[in-house]
Amino acid sequence: MPASTPSTSSPSAPQKPGASRLARTLAIKGMFLFAVWVLLSGKYDAFHLGTGLAGVAFLLWLDSRLEPLVGSGKWVEIHPLRWVLYYFWLLWQMVLSALYVARVIVNPGRHLNPRLVRFRCEQPNTIATVSLANSITLTPGTLTVDVQDDCYLIHALTERTARDVLDGSMQARVARLFVDGPAPKVDELPVNGQPDERRP
Repeated sequence: MPASTPSTSSPSAPQKPGASRLARTLAIKGMFLFAVWVLLSGKYDAFHLGTGLAGVAFLLWLDSRLEPLVGSGKWVEIHPLRWVLYYFWLLWQMVLSALYVARVIVNPGRHLNPRLVRFRCEQPNTIATVSLANSITLTPGTLTVDVQDDCYLIHALTERTARDVLDGSMQARVARLFVDGPAPKVDELPVNGQPDERRP
C-alpha cells in the first residue's frame, strides 16, 4: 500500500483585488489628494494646478509600487467616502480643540492639569492603529506618546482632554473607516502598569 504523501499546503495567500478595482481605488485617491491640494493651496492658476496634478501623479505612482498591508489574512480595504467624512470631522475637532487650548493658555490656573492616560483599544489593522494615534496627536491638547500591543499612552493637557480621548468616539470613527460592526471597546489602564495587567 503506497504511503500517503503528507499535506504541504500552506495557508492561502490573500487574493489581490482585480485590476479594475485597483484602478478605481487609485482614481478615488487621486481625486481626494487633488481636492486637498486645491483646498490647502488656495491657488487656481495653471502653475499651481499643474504642480498639484504632478504631485498627485507621483504619489499615486509610489502608492502603486507598494504592497498593500495585510491584516488577519485579508487585504486591508478602506471606505473612501468614510475617509472623506472623517477628514472633515477631524478638521472640525482640531478647530474646536485649538479654541479650547487657547482658552487654557489665557487662563492656565483654572484649566491646566497635564496628565498621562493609557487605554487599550483593538483596531482592525495596522493602518487603523496608526491613524488613531496620529489623529490624537493632530488634535490640540493631546499627544500620542507610545503605542504598543493595542495600548496607547497619551499626554493630555487638561482633565477634559483626558476624558475626551477616553470616551471612545474617535476610536469608533477610525474603526469604521475599515470595517462595519460594533464600536471597539476602550479600556482605561493604569499609567504605571504593564500592558497585560488587565488583559483577561
